[in-house]
Amino acid sequence: MSAPLVTVKNLKKTFPVRESVFRRATRELRAVDDVSFAVSRGETLGLVGESGCGKSTLARCVARLTEPSDGSILFDGQEIARLSTRELRPMRRNIQLVFQDPMSSLNPRKRVGTILREALSIQGLVSGRARQDARIAELLEQVGLSPTFAGRLPRELSGGQRQRIGIARALALEPRLIVADEPVSALDVSVQAQILNLLKDLQEQLGLTMLFISHDLGVVRHVSDRVGVMYLGKLVELAPADAFYEAPLHPYSRALLASVPLPDPAARGRAVRPIEGDMPSPIYPPAGCRFHTRCPIAQEICSRTEPPLTDHGNGRLAACHFASPFASARETERAAPQPSQAKMGD
Repeated sequence: MSAPLVTVKNLKKTFPVRESVFRRATRELRAVDDVSFAVSRGETLGLVGESGCGKSTLARCVARLTEPSDGSILFDGQEIARLSTRELRPMRRNIQLVFQDPMSSLNPRKRVGTILREALSIQGLVSGRARQDARIAELLEQVGLSPTFAGRLPRELSGGQRQRIGIARALALEPRLIVADEPVSALDVSVQAQILNLLKDLQEQLGLTMLFISHDLGVVRHVSDRVGVMYLGKLVELAPADAFYEAPLHPYSRALLASVPLPDPAARGRAVRPIEGDMPSPIYPPAGCRFHTRCPIAQEICSRTEPPLTDHGNGRLAACHFASPFASARETERAAPQPSQAKMGD
């Protein structure tokens, strides 16, 4: 991998919790708690985890849509975690987002051409109506749409077409980092494949770096170079994608893979078991390892001492006192989720 484009160090984000509107905040919700990782230039890092684990909050902090409580965010060597709104303005074009719901992220009263023109005008990248029209047509063709779509309203488009417009808007500013927060979860499976293939093709053509957030392990496997697993605000495993799906080190990662439904009835008798119980409250996280209340291999030390994110070699890190490559090759071949389409939809 090349030098990191984004480096996150000890990032924290807490939210005050009030028992009522008339009382002061007496507790805090630890949405992101001491997370560190790096994303190399041209790499896609996939972040996975259950709903409420903090992955979307982490992504919004990296994009500076949410103010981090503590920690450091380096973008191409420049600290951006504490920049003011004015200081951030020239940086905004380098970090763009693709949102989960394309309908709610596009202004329903504005036509596609106007939506894309705003992105060009705000940053002053392209001046003059004719040059902007040419750039809008280029962006639409880049995401697989005809230039005639510039005259349509979002409600006149399908879900997949609206997400393509969201991607075109992100590309309008020629960003270096794309933060994709569940970009295909609201789409049909066949349309998901098309959007994922589009993102991969654009990444290769434009040299983009991507932080990809999803709860779908099959989707993450298709697009990611490395996979990070979050649990209750913590990063519990970080590994190259192939190694992660072949033999996860953390018991939570193994449980996530085991929870994926299998279409093959013969594989349903595999030894691994899905994760049990509910995630504890992030307001009252368990002492020690946060996963120990649901972990099938937990021992006394797990409830007393929090395990650090330890390097296990070959780019693999895991926060577990008993981290080991649990699954055998045969077991993981059956358990690991596969892309639902050939080349995801060709």
